[in-house]
Amino acid sequence: MIVKPMKENDMEIRQALVAMMAVAVLTSAAEALAQAAPIDKAYEAAKSAELESVKLQLATSSSPTALAELNEAESALRRLREAKGPDQRHKIATDLDSALTRLHLEADGTNLRK
Repeated sequence: MIVKPMKENDMEIRQALVAMMAVAVLTSAAEALAQAAPIDKAYEAAKSAELESVKLQLATSSSPTALAELNEAESALRRLREAKGPDQRHKIATDLDSALTRLHLEADGTNLRK
């Protein structure tokens, strides 16, 4: 089997597929949170660990998009820790999950470009 280099058009198709997958993941994450999963200290700790893991993946990246997503995820985690009401915590948890998903996609894209 002969492997040909990816053409620019192939890369655009791949990026579109990744974007569609991200939308599907974000939608399912929001639906999962809507099913009254507890947003407690254990959840906060798990998301904090996930954020630190993605930070390690992005340690050598200078992508402005990755930095913006990282800032958004950190801000959402901070707001979650400060939030009191369950409805507010669920909304912020959804925002945090979305930000982490975009951050994972950015990290995966950065690693593919290396």
